[in-house]
Amino acid sequence: MKIINIKTTFLLPVIFAGLIFTGCSNENIVEEKVQEGMGAVSFTISEKDYEPAEEVASTRAAVQAKPEIQDLGDGLQAEVSLEPDTTQVVEPKAKTRAIYTPTHYTIQAYQGSVKKGELKGTFNGSTFTPDAGQSNSIFLPHGTYDFVCFNDKVSVNGTQFTVNRTDAATARFTIERNVVINQDPKQYVAFKMKHAGARIVPSIQFINCPISGEYTQVANAGFFSFAFYKAINPAERLKYTVESSPNKIPETVVYDFITKSYSSSAMGQLSIAKTVEGTISNANSIQVGDKVGIYQDFITDYLLPTSDCANLKFTFTFGDLYGRSLVGKTITVPTHKLVEANKSYRVVVKLIMGNMYLFKDGTVGELAKNPTKIPIGVVIEPYRRIAVALNDADNGTPTIWSSSLLQQSGQPITNFSEMFTGFNVSTASMSAYASSTSSDPARKIALEYYQTVGYGNNYYSSDGKGDYAPNTWFVPTLSDFLRIGVSLGKFPNSTDNLVVGSSKDNSSFRYLIPTNAPGTGFSGIFPSFPSMDMTRFNKAFTDAGGTAPSGNYWVDTECKDASSYLQVQMTVQSIGYSLGINSKSSYAKVRPFIRY
Repeated sequence: MKIINIKTTFLLPVIFAGLIFTGCSNENIVEEKVQEGMGAVSFTISEKDYEPAEEVASTRAAVQAKPEIQDLGDGLQAEVSLEPDTTQVVEPKAKTRAIYTPTHYTIQAYQGSVKKGELKGTFNGSTFTPDAGQSNSIFLPHGTYDFVCFNDKVSVNGTQFTVNRTDAATARFTIERNVVINQDPKQYVAFKMKHAGARIVPSIQFINCPISGEYTQVANAGFFSFAFYKAINPAERLKYTVESSPNKIPETVVYDFITKSYSSSAMGQLSIAKTVEGTISNANSIQVGDKVGIYQDFITDYLLPTSDCANLKFTFTFGDLYGRSLVGKTITVPTHKLVEANKSYRVVVKLIMGNMYLFKDGTVGELAKNPTKIPIGVVIEPYRRIAVALNDADNGTPTIWSSSLLQQSGQPITNFSEMFTGFNVSTASMSAYASSTSSDPARKIALEYYQTVGYGNNYYSSDGKGDYAPNTWFVPTLSDFLRIGVSLGKFPNSTDNLVVGSSKDNSSFRYLIPTNAPGTGFSGIFPSFPSMDMTRFNKAFTDAGGTAPSGNYWVDTECKDASSYLQVQMTVQSIGYSLGINSKSSYAKVRPFIRY
């Protein structure tokens, strides 16, 4: 049979930024003898990001598991759910990426259970450097093969590949099966390297009990920058452990290449200490010393395939919220799910505090601990010190917004994108605001609510900042009204995030922007709101002898539609919210708010 000598220079490209680059160290160029009917098989490697778990099924039915309410005592509840993690932190749109740091890989070729060839070397960017004494390629007779590729965090014994839990975050392993080798003299096989472990992202969200935090540092990751923060009050620097019972978590798993199955060779106990210190994106706008309300915390853990998420639990070891101790309180994962390699899961924990109330004497607290005090409002923003009145102003008698149909605010909303992407408030001069109540009945009714409950003031701030003076009743903005639902009715906030500054609201409800909403105007399109927990929402008011909001309400958000200046109205129904944009001469109720 004729023998052909082939030089294998440039046989091993590496994918980078969607392009294939070829190259290797010149000193590693070797000559190989390839017979006719054999292929010099070279390889490309890119690394694959974690993927969301396709489905997290309930133990009771093959549907998405519903959140479970867990009573923690002391007026605290946790709403817990296991969900696919769709929030990529770095390069969310990238499915694969080049190898950024030198990584040593082993590649093996099999036919059935018989190893036919092996190659070891280091990939770094666009360069492959084979180990000393090795070629750039595996030389194989024509046929069908299975190829295995793994880094040094994976050990191999025959056709069994082993990973330890300590390496779950960094081990890489993938298989390309039934690859036909039939080209002379060379052929490529492309590997997309996967994580051998699974990522678990606990997300702790403080629904109506935000923590006052302070920026500490900024870190860059890919295309994003992140601000790190910690609680200002040392008692609110919560600590907890992610743990399991003994012998419940695989410490080592073995993947059998032939049977395509996992087995656990050692079981152990998980116990990892955590401190609630989180991050937010778009950190470049945050300055040292900025104070924020902390709404969520992300801390990543890694498990091996076949680990059952239902074996995880979170136990607080330090800290309290608004005087309610969390020490010793345990949260469990309610759903059985065996994790898969290269998948990412979120354990979402929403902490919900029992309702707090504003009393006539200006103090705030729980009803049970203040039996002799007269409640006048439900606290919806403990950090910002905002409460909503227990009853409608003037016994709920509908009123017009204003006798003027002209522009009244400095920046009227012109489209739905502006409406749901941040701080929106009437920005008329506050000194003019106070003097204009004779022509603005809705504002006047809210302002004079202090006479009904015996607490508050009858003036507005004149500092021009657009904020209301403390202890002054006012008509809420759209953001304010939506946040009643967030705090009292589990209405979803698209960010559930951090708010920069002590008086500004940068939270976003952008998910409410209607599909195909026009860039200007509102004609013919209205947002669809998710349903709310109206039982909990209503109970917050009735428990204190108040009346839950029901019907149409004015909000202090002005809209410009063509040449018309209109006003937003929110409707509270049996299932939740709906929104309208109406003439200022139409009628609606007023539910006052107060900054106490």
